Amino acid sequence: MNLYDTLKSHVTTRQAAEFYGLQVKTNGMLCCPFHPDRHPSMKVDIRYYCFSCHETGDVIDFVGKLFGLSPYEAAKKLAADFHIDPTTPASAAVSVSAYKKIMQQRTKESECTAILIEYECMLKERKARFAPSPDDDDWNIHFAEACEKLPYISHLIDTLYSADPEIRMNTAHDLLHSGALDNIQAQLDIWREEDAHEEPTLHAA
Repeated sequence: MNLYDTLKSHVTTRQAAEFYGLQVKTNGMLCCPFHPDRHPSMKVDIRYYCFSCHETGDVIDFVGKLFGLSPYEAAKKLAADFHIDPTTPASAAVSVSAYKKIMQQRTKESECTAILIEYECMLKERKARFAPSPDDDDWNIHFAEACEKLPYISHLIDTLYSADPEIRMNTAHDLLHSGALDNIQAQLDIWREEDAHEEPTLHAA
């Protein structure tokens, strides 16, 4: 059994979609990631099919299109992410307990990614909002902070999207256990509160 057959025998498109953070409803429907889709129009099971844009295929096609990879690169990514050894077909299947561990780890990575992306967006917004004018001699402290932190935050997000599961795992572990993610979340909460107080109060006419 070659790598492609091994993967298609042991990983469904639905498992892959859930693993990579897509929200699949209990009936197997999700918003199609391949076109602007506000209402779930894709069905995922062993294969996938979108009733709107008519994209269809197997799990390797799905991962390849999702990440812009060739079929071989998509197969390698699936093998790495689902801990499948292509040289030993007998041990290729992912056990229920192993799959749960993989999904738990992926949940941690998704949690870190969501918070970091929100933080990156707020840093970019503050960088634009507090950017100095040509006549300013000094940089605003908020602008300077955004310029300093943005490259590192962007790097962390890139590592959490890495094709190497060990890199993703180590990055998430460091963020969660060092307190760094808690500090970022606390800063986000402070900024949200500050922004809420800056919004004008609307009075009924």
